Amino acid sequence: MNTELEKQLDALIGKISNKEDFEQVKTELLKRSIETLLKAEMTTHLGFDKGKEPLASNTRNGFSEKTLKTQNGEQRIQIPRDRESSFDPVIVPKHQSIRQELEDCIQLLYAKGMSNSNIIDFIENTYGVIPI
Repeated sequence: MNTELEKQLDALIGKISNKEDFEQVKTELLKRSIETLLKAEMTTHLGFDKGKEPLASNTRNGFSEKTLKTQNGEQRIQIPRDRESSFDPVIVPKHQSIRQELEDCIQLLYAKGMSNSNIIDFIENTYGVIPI
């Protein structure tokens, strides 16, 4: 793990003073991880990064909300949308909740000190999503 990331993680952990703080941080990390992975999937689906010139007529079109049922209760996340409604996420399929194995995997990778970008790479490779 790089030194800067370790410092940030130490600073975050240093602010956790009770079980409620820990649960809140864990929940927020899971939410942000899933949303980051979904954004990466959208970029792969469209073939261009956000803010870059579109390769075709299909572009990003905001977000919709979805409630995931996790072991810690319900979690609201934002799912990216595209204009042609052809985006079909792999990480959280339409009309389904996140798989328990995936939730456990993301939490384990964070616990081992992996960064968001490393977790994204791992999930993309695991689920066959090829980054641009």
